[in-house]
Amino acid sequence: MGISNKNTALFIGLTIIFLASCARETYNISYNGVIVDEHNNYPIAHSSVQSFCLYQQNIDQSATHTVNTTTDSLGNFQLNFDKGYKLTLIIAANDYVETFLQFKPSVNHLPDTIYLKRKELLQSSTLKTKTNSP
Repeated sequence: MGISNKNTALFIGLTIIFLASCARETYNISYNGVIVDEHNNYPIAHSSVQSFCLYQQNIDQSATHTVNTTTDSLGNFQLNFDKGYKLTLIIAANDYVETFLQFKPSVNHLPDTIYLKRKELLQSSTLKTKTNSP
């Protein structure tokens, strides 16, 4: 009987480890966000949002569903996916640093505010100096 109990315990332990290691997909994902300037909190209109949602295609392969969108005049955007376990966003806007986000999606996700940092523009000037002629 001792061997049988050990085998049962081993089987249960291995099953728990296997189930914990599997990708946990979320279904009916709806993600809302607003993109704003980190300095003045003004919305950034017409920003580009590339999104990649990883999902389990079969028992040993993952696949990616891609959605590209732009923000409206108030910096808002919405993404919808049937299922997935990892969401990646690449956000780009003129004169702002491109931003990369990656997280696990959830069904009851509250709208996110994503702050973009302005690119630093380096300006140089040339000062003309007088030359003394002999």
